[in-house]
Amino acid sequence: MTSAIPEIDGETLEKSAIAAIVLAVLSLSTLAHQFLGSSTGLVIARFAFLALCFCIVSRFKLREWLLTLLAVALAVGLVLRNHDMPAILLALDRAAFFGAFIYLVTLLKEAAQRSGSVLELGLYTTRQPRGRRYYGLAVGGHLMGVLLNFGAVSLLTPLIQRGARKASDDPQAVRRAEQQQISALLRGFSWMIMWSPTALTQAVLFTTFPAVDQSTTIALGIGAAIVMILIGRFEDRLRWRNVQLPSVAQTQGLPVQSALRFGVVCALLIGLTFCVFLISGVSAAIALMLVAPMLMVGWIFAQQFNAHGKRVVTSTITTVWNILSHSSISMGRSAFMLGAAGFIGEAAAKLAPVGLVAHSLERVDMPDWLFLMALPVLISLGGQIALSPILIVVFLSAIINALPVLPADPNLIVFALGAGWAMSMTASPNASATLLVSSVTNIPPTTLTWRWNGVYALMCYAVFSVMFIILTGWFPAPAG
Repeated sequence: MTSAIPEIDGETLEKSAIAAIVLAVLSLSTLAHQFLGSSTGLVIARFAFLALCFCIVSRFKLREWLLTLLAVALAVGLVLRNHDMPAILLALDRAAFFGAFIYLVTLLKEAAQRSGSVLELGLYTTRQPRGRRYYGLAVGGHLMGVLLNFGAVSLLTPLIQRGARKASDDPQAVRRAEQQQISALLRGFSWMIMWSPTALTQAVLFTTFPAVDQSTTIALGIGAAIVMILIGRFEDRLRWRNVQLPSVAQTQGLPVQSALRFGVVCALLIGLTFCVFLISGVSAAIALMLVAPMLMVGWIFAQQFNAHGKRVVTSTITTVWNILSHSSISMGRSAFMLGAAGFIGEAAAKLAPVGLVAHSLERVDMPDWLFLMALPVLISLGGQIALSPILIVVFLSAIINALPVLPADPNLIVFALGAGWAMSMTASPNASATLLVSSVTNIPPTTLTWRWNGVYALMCYAVFSVMFIILTGWFPAPAG
């Protein structure tokens, strides 16, 4: 399978090519700094991120303009406060790193969307009988999200709608089927970010809290993901226990060859990332930045080899360039938005009264488990007023990391922040996955979250609260 490349005019193609070159410079300079410690690479990455802003400014929408204005206002605030240029440069470094990370990791999605195996697995996932449908979509969306990230939502959501409309002519029955299946997809996909090496959480949290034991937090994330998916199934059965949902019009057996190919790609992704992690000593998130584009090229090569045989090298180069150039504007916007959110979170933390926060925590003498419970609430509340989870998480991470003594074990702080980030996918109308599904289905974000998944989010929070109480007994807070 190959994904069609949209036709674009010459002027747009020229802008896209320039944006692709800027993104390449941003990525290579960031990798040079992370792997080689190049200070020159760090400076180039800063200028490349600023250049990216100019490349895509003509495509800015309200959200991008608001992020830009807020970033500029915070930079001005830092300048007015003792001319704090080092803080501005640190925030810009965080922005460049986030932009490069999401761009390099998202390249995997471009190869996955051109894979016939991925499409076949997507169709299989959405065509399960009712008893297995929830697990098919939740687990399928969860695992496919490791490689496709938000592309998993883009791939599976239209298939869900197509299947639901084929199964019944009754609009009410179709809407019920869409509600059950889209909710299952969102619930499964959202918990991927708690452990997956391709999730932005790893880049944000593991680089902010260097004392974290990555194996511990990943194990906690996987365990929590399994529990929350099971809770989702419990809520699903409770909600629909007396409702007749339409049956799937067609089922199919597991496409074994496609599953094996997909499994090989996942194994290569994890294996190569682990090897780079061991050899270089960088974090898993940074290792992934090197592995993802290499795996994307290898995957495209395999696809082109099957399609073109002897012309495989030429067709692979052409396809990769088409991917880089034609998708540069959309991927550049994603890189800019996440980078800008990182800048805002880091800069706002520098302006925040950290001393007052530390003094307040000391006076209140808040238990560590209560502090952990507060983090998902703050992230979810921020999402209700159009503050993206990444912005809140970066801000909170920077403030917590600046405290004289951490109020809880760093592994549990990362776990709680990841839990709040994942919960926002089903609780916040402004989360990225929610907005993406809304744009594809024309279902309001408030319906996808508050109406369809509000009860589920509260159930998850209740279970997490119990987890925090138990885990703080095993992982006590650092001594003050």
